[in-house]
Amino acid sequence: MKKHTRWAVAALMALAPAALVAQGAGLSSADAQEMASYRLTMDTVKKVQAATKAMIEGLRQDPEFQKLRKLQAEMEALERKEEPTGAEIARLEALGQQREALEEAHELNLGNADSLDGMEAAVERSPVLSKALAQTGLAPREYAKFMMAMIQASITAGFKKAGMLKELPAGVNPENVKFVEEHEAELRAMQAEFERMVGKG
Repeated sequence: MKKHTRWAVAALMALAPAALVAQGAGLSSADAQEMASYRLTMDTVKKVQAATKAMIEGLRQDPEFQKLRKLQAEMEALERKEEPTGAEIARLEALGQQREALEEAHELNLGNADSLDGMEAAVERSPVLSKALAQTGLAPREYAKFMMAMIQASITAGFKKAGMLKELPAGVNPENVKFVEEHEAELRAMQAEFERMVGKG
């Protein structure tokens, strides 16, 4: 997947740390209790789907995102050259530094948050995502809980399907795992749709 696509998808479907979401490790007792009672539903999935589409459209119109895409296109053109000149190598290095600076400044990074409050704050700091969520009536904290529960359940369901789990880890809601298993095709189709939309950008 291209770097600018990864940036967009990270902003759209930002992941909490795998160890945290897989087993609930690191969560405060209050957060763990809040997550234990959270249930995934198709109604929320559809709201997240609508918000994600709105966010993709917002990113397409964002000047900084467009700048990043143009920068990445130039980098890819230089990387395809079999024998780049010294000037081209220097240009490629400079572009790489610019790309990293842009991504660091604009990427929504829920993965650095260590609590639901932190994830909620990260969502609220993103104008594009906040606007998209408001359009669908989905609160930032609801989005944060959805993402953590969805990833937690998806990871667990994957291990379970591969025969790597005899029983669910502590803190994993079995109803959410069952939800992911029952709606696997729909969820995969939704993710594929997001990737197609971003690819067209």
